[in-house]
Amino acid sequence: MMTKTSWLFATVALLCAVPASAQTTQAVSLDRLEQEVIANNPERQFYQKQIETAGIERDAAGRWADPEAVVEFGERRASDRVTGAPIGDGLTYAVSVVQPIEFGGRIALRRAIAEHQIALARIGLRQFDATLAARARSLGYGLFAADEKADAARTVATRMRQLARVIVSRDPAGPAPQLEAAALQAAAISAERTAATSDADANSILYELNQLRGTPFAARIRIIRPDMTLPDLPSGTTLAANAAANNFELQSLRAQFEQQGLRVDLARRNRIPVVSVGPYYDHARSDIRETNYGVRLSTTLPLWNRQAGEVAAEQGRQAQANATLVAAERRIQRDVFDQAAQYEAKRRALGQWDGESARRFASAAVDADRNYRLGAIPLTTYTQMQQAYVDATVAILDTRREAIEALLQLRALNGGNALTR
Repeated sequence: MMTKTSWLFATVALLCAVPASAQTTQAVSLDRLEQEVIANNPERQFYQKQIETAGIERDAAGRWADPEAVVEFGERRASDRVTGAPIGDGLTYAVSVVQPIEFGGRIALRRAIAEHQIALARIGLRQFDATLAARARSLGYGLFAADEKADAARTVATRMRQLARVIVSRDPAGPAPQLEAAALQAAAISAERTAATSDADANSILYELNQLRGTPFAARIRIIRPDMTLPDLPSGTTLAANAAANNFELQSLRAQFEQQGLRVDLARRNRIPVVSVGPYYDHARSDIRETNYGVRLSTTLPLWNRQAGEVAAEQGRQAQANATLVAAERRIQRDVFDQAAQYEAKRRALGQWDGESARRFASAAVDADRNYRLGAIPLTTYTQMQQAYVDATVAILDTRREAIEALLQLRALNGGNALTR
């Protein structure tokens, strides 16, 4: 008879024997998964810091240059104008503080360049969020599909092994039962391999999702069955036009091109002299004491046009930015048409199979198992039906996953916006 302490230890042992994944598995939808990934991703902090840094640079770009302080020390010697004999000597020093003043709107240009840097940082953050959201949804559906494929293959394998044991336990005369049992076990091995491969894929996807979510790699989640509808797409011309207006990469390149134009203007205006103005104080002592004070004014004389090289270099960078923008527009337009064609091809394939195909094949596999046990169908038909169920499930899930990935790519090319007609 067991004591209360023995019952307690037995209960604790039973709880410890339950797999950790069964205790901590959490069911989440794709929408919630996307929100978690964006909110908890550690790399997102980098883009937020870039915006803060660009804001500090903008504030600094709008300020005047720091004042310049000049201190001079020396010795003064006075002599007679007629005889040249020394009259007296002493120390001399001078102090001046001048403020450089820039003309030609250079401060405003530098501030405008810094404003574009903030815009670039914000575009980078939005692009990162859109890419992260698309990746989270793609991985989430991949995890759901891998679990579904593993469940289907494992169900078939379990069914075949149970049937093989039943056949062997009957022990009828002749070699046929043993051969049929061996054939069922071989088919079960093939199904178990499919299940193991799907489980491995699910684990790889799960680890990447946990990395994106900033959670421990051992954390387990299960994806709630997502919406399987595939919407109609606008025409390729409309998709390309929307992408040209909304694509994050193109927005960034256009902002960089405009920013480079401002740098060209700034390089040209650097030829305008910088004027420095401020008070000075000069004191000298020899045979007499002399004090001078007033306002000092200094400037550069742009005689040699050294800024021409800087202007040419900035113009070269502007031409390069323009060429990069044109090439990116053509590449993104090609990607839009390519992903749209991929999506429509997968969507047409799925349209040939009604939404109940997977359930119908699952039901047919169950019917085949029952009819084989009754002796109504041969082993070949039974095994073919079981394998057909697994193959059809894999084909439907993979085709839908490819269509969803193409749709997510199109949305990413459209700046993360919905694809509207």
